[in-house]
Amino acid sequence: MRTITLLTQLRKFRNDSKLTAQKVQELSRQRFTSLLEKAYTSSAFYRDLYSSHGIKPSDLKEVTPKDLPIVSRAMVLDNFDAVLTDPSITRKSVEEFLSNDTNPQNRFRGNTVMHTSGSTGVPGIFIYSKEEWSFIAALVVARISQPVFRPFNKLRLAFLGKTGGHYAGVTLTSDAPKLLYNTQLFNPEDIQKLIAGLNGFQPDIISGYAGTIYQLALAKIDGRLRINPGRLQSSGEVLTENMRQTIENAFNQDVIDLYACCESIVLGIQKSGRDPFHLFNDWHHFEVIDENDNLVPEGTQGSLLVTPLYKTLQPLIRYRLSDTLAIKSTDQPFITLNRFSGRTGDTLTYINPHGIEHIIHPYDMLAFYVPGLRQFQFEQTSPSTLLLRISVLDGYSDTKHLAEKKLQDILVKTNIEKFVSAKVELVDSIGLNPKTGKFKTVLSMET
Repeated sequence: MRTITLLTQLRKFRNDSKLTAQKVQELSRQRFTSLLEKAYTSSAFYRDLYSSHGIKPSDLKEVTPKDLPIVSRAMVLDNFDAVLTDPSITRKSVEEFLSNDTNPQNRFRGNTVMHTSGSTGVPGIFIYSKEEWSFIAALVVARISQPVFRPFNKLRLAFLGKTGGHYAGVTLTSDAPKLLYNTQLFNPEDIQKLIAGLNGFQPDIISGYAGTIYQLALAKIDGRLRINPGRLQSSGEVLTENMRQTIENAFNQDVIDLYACCESIVLGIQKSGRDPFHLFNDWHHFEVIDENDNLVPEGTQGSLLVTPLYKTLQPLIRYRLSDTLAIKSTDQPFITLNRFSGRTGDTLTYINPHGIEHIIHPYDMLAFYVPGLRQFQFEQTSPSTLLLRISVLDGYSDTKHLAEKKLQDILVKTNIEKFVSAKVELVDSIGLNPKTGKFKTVLSMET
């Protein structure tokens, strides 16, 4: 990002944080209407969807969010080309890029593309224009990182997560302004190697999954980890109270918890366990609904709908996330979140003939991706077998073969290929658990 652009946006976001709650609501409403008009005009998907619900162009300025139909991830992905407001971009071309490029710093025709973890069983592909990605990067710096400018001694930023591929965390971190940060990426799968790397790097800032930072806290307590970062940033997993207390006691630092997803990289922040979790409703519209898709009263827990108000290339309007939570308005600029229930990943464990335990890491399962994949689900069907169920989009004849190859790569990586057999099963769709009404991407034998 150009320095002038960054500084201009930083100033704007810091000023926005000083607005009244009423002004934030007014801005949010204006931005919602502007996004709606853009989507109706330039996205065939939204134009057809809204027209089918009797919404005409002349209605757009008066339409409220609750008047609009809810959109799911499957709807967005099944209609990928029609959702986009740039007709020159196609799903086929994006998937070709993702299949042939694993460098998170590379761009697709100037746009930032990423694929999600499959925590909902439906892997997503999301795209940000150059302007939108610049916006996101500046918002993170202004409201999350808030770095001190040290031109001759840049802040050492350690990212803990998937280091290759177009995933949200590594893509965002790889783009951290070089004016401010000396960034190093660490893969957390080998905890001993991670500890050694961090001891050598001596980071000022650690950013990663809650579970990984928790493991580092345990290593700090027993003396294996010898670092003293001034800032800890957690995201991607639920930060439990036990995790938070252990981490804060180990590092003598508050943990900053970032609420993020690939659909919108920064939704909100909790700066410490003493503070509320604030949602950035100046640039997002949030709604909470019940099991019948009706809005719930303020403070009542339900399923979250989000509309990122800055995303016009791939609009997501009243988009259903997998999270359950309750929101509450305050006299502060931003609304707050409570009773948060987020996404967690399971592990699958296999025991080799010598009694040694091997674990398939959630990263490898939830980040599973091949072109044409619509849904997927891993199941450990016995102590020595693994089943991967997939459903495939029309027109993708090679998806099953590619999935089989990638599944075998996971076995080799986990060093279980000699005593675990795995297969891919092609299904029409993968449904919810009839007992819980929920979807699980990873099923262990105890599930």
